[in-house]
Amino acid sequence: MRGSDRGGGLKGLIAAARLPLLRNLVSPRQQLGEPALDAGTRIEPSRGFKVPSQHSPVATAEDIFYCFRLLLARCPNPEEWPGHSSRAGEDLENVVGSFVNSREFAERGMARKTYDEKVEVARFPEYALFASPDDLAVGKHALNGHPFDPGIGAVYRRYLKPGMGVLDVGANIGSLVMLAAALVGSAGCVIAVEPNPDNVRLLEASRRLNRFDQIQVLQLAAGHETALLSLNVSFSNGVTGDLPKDLQTLLAARSVQCIALDKVLPPQRRIDLLKLDVEGAELNALRGMPELLARDRPIIVSEFSPGSLPGISHCTGPEYLAFLIAGGYRLGVIEKDGSETPCGTDIDAVMTAFARSGIDHIDLVAAVI
Repeated sequence: MRGSDRGGGLKGLIAAARLPLLRNLVSPRQQLGEPALDAGTRIEPSRGFKVPSQHSPVATAEDIFYCFRLLLARCPNPEEWPGHSSRAGEDLENVVGSFVNSREFAERGMARKTYDEKVEVARFPEYALFASPDDLAVGKHALNGHPFDPGIGAVYRRYLKPGMGVLDVGANIGSLVMLAAALVGSAGCVIAVEPNPDNVRLLEASRRLNRFDQIQVLQLAAGHETALLSLNVSFSNGVTGDLPKDLQTLLAARSVQCIALDKVLPPQRRIDLLKLDVEGAELNALRGMPELLARDRPIIVSEFSPGSLPGISHCTGPEYLAFLIAGGYRLGVIEKDGSETPCGTDIDAVMTAFARSGIDHIDLVAAVI
């Protein structure tokens, strides 16, 4: 629901996230390594915390820290904190909504935020795209003329030629799918893999609007085996994970089919470029297509989020990079202007680039030399 239609549930959670715990109170900086209060210290409300007289709609770093504390019942780890804290200054309700809609919050059995979706058409020189202004992750930006990171767009324009094949894993609403279809033309092929049915609806509508018969849409999650997974969404972004073990939580979960892509992709269709953006499931997806990787040796354009990989693919950032290198790939970091900073097989160079970015992910290009 939108605006004032949301009722008191989410606003109550926001109000709760504004208040620090009054027993054994520690600040975000103390939780992240600064000296803490002595054990057992109690801060009385009148002495240790002054309730602000006015509500601010803008999220602070402290708000984000207490979203972890109060909504996820934990402190952020050092790997994920830079990306999350960079959201300070954004709309408070949007920040809290991303926590409420996360897989981790859903596993606690608490309420999930929803919104009524409006749909508009964003028009670009080569294609048009259905998007929702209520989708603050992708749709709103597309409607404002920014459908994807310009660096990724530049990479697509550099590598894709008419007749090529593209596999987009984690296609979202299809911004890059439509660009790829325009670049490879009617003689090419673009296979879009996306588990979120709301995204698939928009993606398929855009395919028909553009008359892009070269696009094939697969509504499923890519993994290393056939299974049912849970899907938790924050606007158009989504995270897949194991189904909840608790039956009551399972009954409230949204489930999606996960399949190893080698089982469903036609072997006669060569894939020249593989794009991966699946919120930490990148290694799982790659493990499900060893035949494709060995046969076609595609260029890989991958989101790299070390904070997301352990919880979904059960690997560290360096382990993911090592997997690519072991497959014969050489790595490069995609810069905002679309240029590539070559790293070869130097894992430390990639990790340094990630650390310098100050956000929760960077984009990589991997190619076989």
